[in-house]
Amino acid sequence: MNVFQTIREWFSIGQIHADEPGEEEGEEPEEDSEEEPEEEELKDPMEDLREECTNQREISKLYDILNDCNDRVNSKTKTQETCEQELFDFLQERDNCVSKTLFDHLQ
Repeated sequence: MNVFQTIREWFSIGQIHADEPGEEEGEEPEEDSEEEPEEEELKDPMEDLREECTNQREISKLYDILNDCNDRVNSKTKTQETCEQELFDFLQERDNCVSKTLFDHLQ
């Protein structure tokens, strides 16, 4: 399993969507005669910056250490070892890198 997928699962937050007014179970939503223009989907610049920072030499080494630890832990059936410290080291360095340029990309 990819480390980023694991991290996203750990920190995933369920999305709650409110029902439109007048939409009850079994009722069909009313169609508006005027179509709303589709909004352009916004892209989070932090995701791109995280990927760029992950590819930097020092942070890439920490990522490799984290992957090695994950492989080692997953290969054992009974172990008390966790890769918590390796994960925190990687995330801290990556986030420090991102924080240097993130606000330059915000509008």
